[in-house]
Amino acid sequence: MTLNRREFSTAAGATAIMLAAGAPDRAAAVGGATQPWHQRVKRVAQVNLSERDLVDMNVEAWADLLAEAQIQAVFVNVAGSLSFYPSRVPYYYPSQFLHGRDLTGECYAAAKRRGIRFILRFSPDIIQTRAAADHPEWFRRKSDGSMFTDGLPPSYAQTCQFTSYYDTQMPAIMAELMQRLPDVDGLYTNGWPNDDVRKCWCQTCRKIGDPDSSAYLEAYQKRGVEVWNLYTGIAKKGRSDRIFTGNLGGGLRGSEIDQLALTRNADWYLADHQGRPAGSPVWDAAQQVRVANAVMDGRLVQLCTATYQRSGNEVWRDGAGNPTEVNSRLAQCFAAGGTFYWHWLSWHDSFVEDRRLKEIGKAMLQWQAKHDAHFHNTASLAQVAIVAATHSNFIYRPPEKTDVLDPVQGLYAALLEARIPFDVVLEHDLTPERLRRYKAVLLPNVALLSDRQAAALTAYVKAGGSLLTSFETGLYDETGKPRADFALASLFAMHKAGGRDDSHRSLPGMTSPYPPDATHLQYLERPHPITAGFRDTTRILGPNWTIPIEAEGQPIMTLIDPYPTYPTEQAYSRTPHTDKPAIVLREIGAARLAHFAGDVEGTFWRSDASDLGDLVANTVKWLVHDDPGLTVDGDGLVEIFGWQTEPGYALHLVNYTNPSAKHGLFRRTYPVGAQRVHMTLPSAAPIRRATLLRAGTPLDVRQDGRRVEFVVPSVADYEVAALEV
Repeated sequence: MTLNRREFSTAAGATAIMLAAGAPDRAAAVGGATQPWHQRVKRVAQVNLSERDLVDMNVEAWADLLAEAQIQAVFVNVAGSLSFYPSRVPYYYPSQFLHGRDLTGECYAAAKRRGIRFILRFSPDIIQTRAAADHPEWFRRKSDGSMFTDGLPPSYAQTCQFTSYYDTQMPAIMAELMQRLPDVDGLYTNGWPNDDVRKCWCQTCRKIGDPDSSAYLEAYQKRGVEVWNLYTGIAKKGRSDRIFTGNLGGGLRGSEIDQLALTRNADWYLADHQGRPAGSPVWDAAQQVRVANAVMDGRLVQLCTATYQRSGNEVWRDGAGNPTEVNSRLAQCFAAGGTFYWHWLSWHDSFVEDRRLKEIGKAMLQWQAKHDAHFHNTASLAQVAIVAATHSNFIYRPPEKTDVLDPVQGLYAALLEARIPFDVVLEHDLTPERLRRYKAVLLPNVALLSDRQAAALTAYVKAGGSLLTSFETGLYDETGKPRADFALASLFAMHKAGGRDDSHRSLPGMTSPYPPDATHLQYLERPHPITAGFRDTTRILGPNWTIPIEAEGQPIMTLIDPYPTYPTEQAYSRTPHTDKPAIVLREIGAARLAHFAGDVEGTFWRSDASDLGDLVANTVKWLVHDDPGLTVDGDGLVEIFGWQTEPGYALHLVNYTNPSAKHGLFRRTYPVGAQRVHMTLPSAAPIRRATLLRAGTPLDVRQDGRRVEFVVPSVADYEVAALEV
């Protein structure tokens, strides 16, 4: 029997048939810590069922693979373009191959028999176009009234989140499934919400206003929170430990919507980050987890990575990816404190055709399961934080031929190369509670600062915290309106003395500016720890762009005006010495302050110029009084993560030494040799056992109170030193 439209409206309009049945709350107790199950999982999988899987899928073999990989929760797609079970909800169309089969129910039962949590994956962002005959209002429209069908098969189109498709149709499907599968553990919406605003010109949206307006953005944000809370309420009806999560991501670039507001009450952050985007360094997976951790502040973060091939802008959804690359993303996820989301495709693709798809990453998941206790972190050991401007990135306009992410990417790379551990803090989260965790807070051209944020940073410095700023940090308010002076001008005892164009392109007596490749240098005025490593020179490389400043005292480094690089006869400085400060340094009690007049970090990212990377690293070391709390000496490009864990402590070393670290995908591992570790622990409690988890060998640790030292003999792709107290 099917519901008629009146019955359907009654059921759906009440936001449904909601979950009378439900299992009781569950909690897992590990290491004396009692948390809901959803905060304990570290290994999650997803299979995207294809329509043809209804023909011959062996559900038991599929579930056996999950069990072999030690998967704790699985996502299975159940709603979006079609149904894999005989649904009674109108406009939720069954597969052409269904023939009465309930593939969703079979997968659910098989997973539950193996003790695996089962999460329903919905795709509210698309629907079959035949629904338009009765519900034309559900569809996202272009300005000419046509549907958004780009990249979709002919019979599909995108939906608009402002319509009843989201608050009536989707809840009805959710409710029906949760009645059929009463012990389901969660709901997830793929394709929604989005990092960017999905502009729409349907009749509903036209009433809101111009999709390019701030009013539309505000309405989009409000609607996102409203729908997120609606789905969370549906999930938790009858069982409070059932979760809802949506499709998120954005990394350092961030998103137009305020993710802090969206996820304020969320149990999970699911970062849909399945491959390395074009132009991204290998460590972009770790970046994504770091940013998501900053959003969630202790709640669970998942990194979704595909086992199929994604390389830059190229995607082979039914072909196996590079195993070394996928394993590196696995390592980055675990090292950065995340839960790994193992994404592979359909039964037919992964069990019949390219069987490599279901094997990539499995061994590392099994290894992590064996040592799971050491991956439950209680606090970061990093004493440095990078501020990510994930909101103002969409407002600020950087100098021409540069990208808004260049400064933060350059700072990230410089700290990684210098092996200085760090966390990420969001610009919206500059609070005394968050800032006081760190010895130094770094703002890489965080151009937009509110008065409240400036006050919080000032209070942080007065309490003894060190601060790094650069270029246009604080030269705009939170809306993007230019300020007459830096928001932190009084703190640094400096003032803006000109605009970015004045400082970059023109020379005295010249009627036209020099080209962008004009030479920019910095003059070393007097010795200082940040320049101690520069030998046999009076000058070092400089940034592409600067903001001229006036500051108290004699600068340790000044700017040399740019000059041409060709013809060679003219390649010399007309003004080899100026009084323009290249950097401002101050000490206020225990606090140390540094401000780069130029986009030093951004120029380093674009150029890989050693002088600039070394200058950034030296400055950060000076800010923390040469004691970042955790140092690892050795060869290789290695990212370091230090954590306090439930059993004690864990040091994660992820080896990026590879010719494809900044371009293309890893194809093989290049091991590095001995790594000498010095750690200052929060407590002097004696280390009773130490182990290298990847090598599977005991670790010899020397301890003197809170100080410990040890040597990791080698690192292939990834190593974890686990210290138990």
